Amino acid sequence: MATAVLDLDINEGDTFIMTIDFWEDSDNTLPLDISLDTFTGSFQIGEKLIPMTMTILEVNVLEASVAYQLMGDLSKKGKYDIDQLLPDNEKFRLIQGNVRINKEVTV
Repeated sequence: MATAVLDLDINEGDTFIMTIDFWEDSDNTLPLDISLDTFTGSFQIGEKLIPMTMTILEVNVLEASVAYQLMGDLSKKGKYDIDQLLPDNEKFRLIQGNVRINKEVTV
């Protein structure tokens, strides 16, 4: 499986939420069941490692999130990735990319 590359432009201090839908077909009509899989993800921004909370919302929908309390006082850029671990212990990097941080200026 090829890793998707998606660069992110996020705001410092905002809650981060990303949803990923899994489909068995290219027409997005047959949901792929991910309910038995395990997911991990994190941001590496400057020296800060920020883990993502992974929640399976539906049988084929994953939500990756980080509370706004963890998204403050960040440097200008970083990287992130999300990995999938299947029940048979196969591990895949699903998505990765660079992160650019827009600094918070309103207090």
